[in-house]
Amino acid sequence: MPGDHYGHDVLARNWRRPQVVPQVPAERDLVVEDAESGFCGAVVRCDKMPGGWVVTLADRHDKPRAFPLGPGFLIDGKPVVLTPPTVAGPKAPTRTASG
Repeated sequence: MPGDHYGHDVLARNWRRPQVVPQVPAERDLVVEDAESGFCGAVVRCDKMPGGWVVTLADRHDKPRAFPLGPGFLIDGKPVVLTPPTVAGPKAPTRTASG
């Protein structure tokens, strides 16, 4: 019998162990898909609203749509949790040789 037609045993993995979903910062031009609606677009902005963070995605026709930041997004078909973008901290003061 050449090979296994059904692949690996789907019940063999530990289903009780929680699946770890990576957290990805919502950086500008990151292409993501909303898992619920199927809307796919690039991140154009990320705003802090009274109800929480909101990410705005623009599709290929530049039509913007806003979604709450958090779980429920896909990158390359894999689930991710979008987090607020990282803000670069203040740069260290630069000093010249003359002081």
